[in-house]
Amino acid sequence: MRILIFVLLVLVNTLSIGERLAFSAGGESRKVEMKKSLPLKVGGYKAEGKDNFYDRQTTFRYMDGAAEVYRSYGLKLLMVRRYLKPGHPPIIAELFDMGLPEDAFGIFSFAVEGEELGIGQGSDYGGGLLRFWKGRFFINVYAEMEGPSAKSDSLAIGKAIADSIKKEGQKPKLFQYLPREGLIERALRYFHHPHSLNHHYFISHENILRLGDLTNAVLASYLIPQVEGKTFLLLIQYPSRKLGEEAFRSFMKAYMPESASSGAIQTENKKWTIAQSYREYVLVAFDAPKQEKGEEFIQATKKKLEEKGP
Repeated sequence: MRILIFVLLVLVNTLSIGERLAFSAGGESRKVEMKKSLPLKVGGYKAEGKDNFYDRQTTFRYMDGAAEVYRSYGLKLLMVRRYLKPGHPPIIAELFDMGLPEDAFGIFSFAVEGEELGIGQGSDYGGGLLRFWKGRFFINVYAEMEGPSAKSDSLAIGKAIADSIKKEGQKPKLFQYLPREGLIERALRYFHHPHSLNHHYFISHENILRLGDLTNAVLASYLIPQVEGKTFLLLIQYPSRKLGEEAFRSFMKAYMPESASSGAIQTENKKWTIAQSYREYVLVAFDAPKQEKGEEFIQATKKKLEEKGP
């Protein structure tokens, strides 16, 4: 018996060591690729000292509570490099390996507020911060202090980083099913977890739509002619039809219990919420000016999903 226990302990330790080595090897490979994605010199700026790396566990040390948002999009590794140039403010570049291009776009879409500058596959500048994504990477570039050249220096370094990342990626596939008329492209949000949805459109303090790591969701904003305010369309994809139907029932029970049969309700703001379940998807239109308009958004999306096939 003692021999058997010893053998099992050796086997478990061997497997554990193998897993750690495999993870370490993968992490080192990512680090090498990330280092290549950040140039050492840009327009008189030079990288200072050793680059800092943070994984999913240690990222909290670098950015406190904000780390949870990045983790919810599948963050793999963060690399931070500081650039110096005499007479100019230091520039910080943060390179996030999100694992998938869809999630690189997702974290970028979380806070699009500034101007598009044509850097990478999508960029945003505001408050002294340049944000952009390309391939599976999301990047922040900013000056440590204000200065007359802070913006131009940050943009120059950002462009150099974007040029160094050779491989591009695709936006989330869910976007292809959205109606195009009136769509505000810069307001598209892609996410997996309920706190991201609530950040853009509050639903509930509870996870009534059962969002999580295995769900893919997009929130689209629309402008309708001669209508004040925006109409929102939420499209969620679940791992299976069963899970989608369960999430739909959970949403209906918590959010619009009096409308279980019709799937439509007029809210306190005199606008309409329409909800339907279709295969492994849940579709919800919020703040539609009329019930018919909300149903039009839902049906147009379902038609595109039908064209996709099972």
